Amino acid sequence: MTFTKADNADPTLEANQDRITSNVWLTRGNSGGQIYNAKTESSSSKSSSPDDTRWAFGTTSNLGSLTFSTFRGTSKPKNAVGQNMVLYLVSDDIYIDIKFTSWSSGSSNGLGGDGGFSYQRSTDPNLSIEDYDKPVLSVYPNPSTSFLRVNGLNAAEPYRLYSILGVEIQSGIVSIDQEIDIDALQTGMYMLQIANTALPFVKK
Repeated sequence: MTFTKADNADPTLEANQDRITSNVWLTRGNSGGQIYNAKTESSSSKSSSPDDTRWAFGTTSNLGSLTFSTFRGTSKPKNAVGQNMVLYLVSDDIYIDIKFTSWSSGSSNGLGGDGGFSYQRSTDPNLSIEDYDKPVLSVYPNPSTSFLRVNGLNAAEPYRLYSILGVEIQSGIVSIDQEIDIDALQTGMYMLQIANTALPFVKK
């Protein structure tokens, strides 16, 4: 799955946290810094965050040869982009393949920091086989002017639509081949949360 936290999005909101398990909710503050576990931390600590996790470069296919450390002890965040890594959830005793695809640094808007990042990760190995068989979800058209469709649905699902700052704008239930009306939205970037997946899209 892919998780994205947009620049300056509120890290205290669920939409901007990757709640991998009940113990680990990954996010990042907007004043720079690194990721942290919002379940147990209110901000990041360079020496230990994210709490209850350990990290290593490599993949779960070669666990025996990996050396795990804190996130910052493994690499500077910007150097991790594009690299294969393994995230170990300590309390849950789960290993997850993860690859960062973006990491915002500096301030592009004068607000003191961006705080955006994104990654792709394997799903929780505690999920059932049925969960693994679920298709990958996507939205189209993207960008869109008036409506969205969700590709990959097998049944009707509840959804929530958030602004770039993580404010919930609308919610409802969408089924296969049904459209979500976004005609009234202002131009900009938004996030559709559906079936435990965050799907960014642009309203033109």
